[in-house]
Amino acid sequence: MSNDVSAKIYSDQRSLPIHLGDSGDGFTLPFKEKWRAPDAIAAVLGFIVTGSLVTANINSGNALRLLIIGVVVTAAAVWSLSKLPATRPSLRTRARWWWENLRPQVVSSHRPHR
Repeated sequence: MSNDVSAKIYSDQRSLPIHLGDSGDGFTLPFKEKWRAPDAIAAVLGFIVTGSLVTANINSGNALRLLIIGVVVTAAAVWSLSKLPATRPSLRTRARWWWENLRPQVVSSHRPHR
């Protein structure tokens, strides 16, 4: 590449969601087809914390209870973080929200008392 050629900058690339689950060569992470960073971080942290708590409490009789609670909490965290929007709201959407918040309209499903 010669020095007089400038690099192209693709500014719209920052709004693309990055999925960690498929490397393109047929290998996929388990349980979900598409993992994003928040999902994967919650899964890894949940796995590490659950494993540590179970190992630390193996002789206390609470290991099975901690394992079940850890799996449920980890699954709930991964599920809830997967519901995060992949991209930010557009400027048009933000402007509409701002405009609607200036003068909120109150709508009632009940008739007013007479």
